[in-house]
Amino acid sequence: MNIIVALSTGVLSGGYAYSNAIDSWMIYGFFSFFSTLAVYNGQRLFKTKSFEQTPWLKWVDKNRAGLLILSVTSGIGACVTLLLLPKIEPVTIVLLGCSGLISTLYVLKIQGMNMRQIPHLKIHLIAISWVAVVIAFPAVNESKEEALVWSAVAHYMYVLAVTIPFDIRDLKYDIPEQRTIPQVVGVRVSKFISIVLLLCFAMTILYFVEPFLLLNPWFFISIFVQIVLVLFMNEKRSDIYCAGMIDGSIALLGFSYFLY
Repeated sequence: MNIIVALSTGVLSGGYAYSNAIDSWMIYGFFSFFSTLAVYNGQRLFKTKSFEQTPWLKWVDKNRAGLLILSVTSGIGACVTLLLLPKIEPVTIVLLGCSGLISTLYVLKIQGMNMRQIPHLKIHLIAISWVAVVIAFPAVNESKEEALVWSAVAHYMYVLAVTIPFDIRDLKYDIPEQRTIPQVVGVRVSKFISIVLLLCFAMTILYFVEPFLLLNPWFFISIFVQIVLVLFMNEKRSDIYCAGMIDGSIALLGFSYFLY
């Protein structure tokens, strides 16, 4: 499942870079793929010793050796792809460093608490990290900040939208103090918020960032698919539905950037 997440992130990053005429788009896509794969596997390996043992984490614990090798190899791959870039701006090093710190403190407990357990913060940490790596990193590093603010805002809403279903799934695992959106407003309202965020994302992209996407049916298909998946989300959905279908459908958005 982590490979599907990483592939979707890589496609989205490469697609965004391509749509903004960045020559090194493939390198940014590979960096997003390897770094996401390394972080997701590393976090889950850590969670097997520190969190409640869900069926998914039990599988991770049984396959620790292979996932550790995959995580280390992916980390090396991310470093190699960075070295392939013609330039790396100092500000992007800070940006990636902050993302790495957030990803670490997301699961690493300090004085008995990690960042994901801070009330209302969990979903925003995920969105900040993804936007920093997938959107801000290639744009800033290539000095193409023209539409960066609106693109970052739009994709921030998109990541929030596709993360809410995972908070619905995690209702039975998250502690009440986390105050996730489903814990605060319930499942039905959470799904409504997710769909509204997806629509706001689409309108922001079309109006402020890439108006030519209005002529691209694949962009609208990718949004429609996500909305349908959100509508049918509930607390009993499996990891295949969440990490396989909801996360996997992120790749549709990335591919739509290539196809217009």
